Amino acid sequence: MADRVVLLSIPQLRRRDVTPGCLASLDAVAAKGAINDLVPPFPGLAASSFATFTTGTGPYEHGLVGNAYFDRQSRTIVPGPLPDSAVQAPRLWDRLREVRPGARTLLWFGPNTSGAEVAISAGVDPGWQVATNPPGLAAGLVARFGAFPCPEASAKGEPPRLECTGWMLRTAAATILDEAPDLAIVRVPYLGQVARRFGPDGREAGRAILALETVLAPFLKSLPGSTLVLAATESVSTPVSGPIYPNRVLRALGLIALRPAPDGGVDVDLDKSAAFALADHQIAHVYLNDASQAATVASAFAGLHGEGVATVAPGSRRAELGLDHPRSGDVILVSDPDRWFAPDWWTSAVERPRTPAPSGLAASGASGPVDAGQVHGSLGAPPPSPSYLGVVVASLRQVLGDGSQIAARDLAGIVLDALSPDHQA
Repeated sequence: MADRVVLLSIPQLRRRDVTPGCLASLDAVAAKGAINDLVPPFPGLAASSFATFTTGTGPYEHGLVGNAYFDRQSRTIVPGPLPDSAVQAPRLWDRLREVRPGARTLLWFGPNTSGAEVAISAGVDPGWQVATNPPGLAAGLVARFGAFPCPEASAKGEPPRLECTGWMLRTAAATILDEAPDLAIVRVPYLGQVARRFGPDGREAGRAILALETVLAPFLKSLPGSTLVLAATESVSTPVSGPIYPNRVLRALGLIALRPAPDGGVDVDLDKSAAFALADHQIAHVYLNDASQAATVASAFAGLHGEGVATVAPGSRRAELGLDHPRSGDVILVSDPDRWFAPDWWTSAVERPRTPAPSGLAASGASGPVDAGQVHGSLGAPPPSPSYLGVVVASLRQVLGDGSQIAARDLAGIVLDALSPDHQA
């Protein structure tokens, strides 16, 4: 049985990054333990992937079909970041308490974790203030490490991505030493942020690897020697050339009903539209108010309007994607690896909503109303080649077994086995 486990969830981590010349500290972990390819979860989105890591099952059970979803009962878009209560499968920390009574878990800046029933947690609220459990922990962290770097406060025109990740790792390291949790799950978002903004394979991505090492190495060095370290790829972005606009297609088909937005522009009427699309990076969920339009929608995106669309999955075909869940769209679209879905239903600057549209179709947590020229990487679709697979690194060789690949859904079981009193280290 391991004394404790630290699980790092690292978007955009690839095998080529775990080398002495790149992430040398993680390469040292792999050298004394093991490194395997990680078969990524689908969809490879933050909310979905993290839920798969922490439940050991897919969105067909845990219910996080994306970073946001349409609630059919309330008829509203539920935007990200989603709370822990949105997860519909048993969580890793709950299962851990069953096999190791009294076990304490730390959750650090993970998706879908607000409100989780754990001993220690940290994240940020909508105003970018640190929120913790227990509540008094936040003030102590700010006193020791300064305020969390606000992403909107950079004078360079780019968010302080590395500074934010560095703050997360420094505070996580201190809290792990102070509190000694049995399980610590720490998200390391920096590489994924850079990959989406600048692309996953260019000069900026290479610089990001070296920059991450400057904050990751001290974190790993700080961990007690008896710690089992696991680092797993949460998602991998691919280079993209431009967006697809499914709501504009639906509008052209006469399936979207518009209404004036409160402060100017136009919004989508979710009740009166026959169909509308929730765009989420390389996945789009098309929800139907008129079920008779399913064939029209599917044929449009499989045919005349299919440029950049790799998969169209209506109705029962959603099960082939592992997305047969009531929260899923009636028709699911998956883009080609070099494209992504944008939410825009407007076709001119005059029509674009001046403020966030009440419909929520451009909700934060999905693709959002972004400048397409600033998106050079996207995620969610299956990896186009082995170079876009993720990895899992372990400081003990035996915990990964004898195979060359680990499925993302198996990660929770690996952690539970390692922390179980019956496990032989």
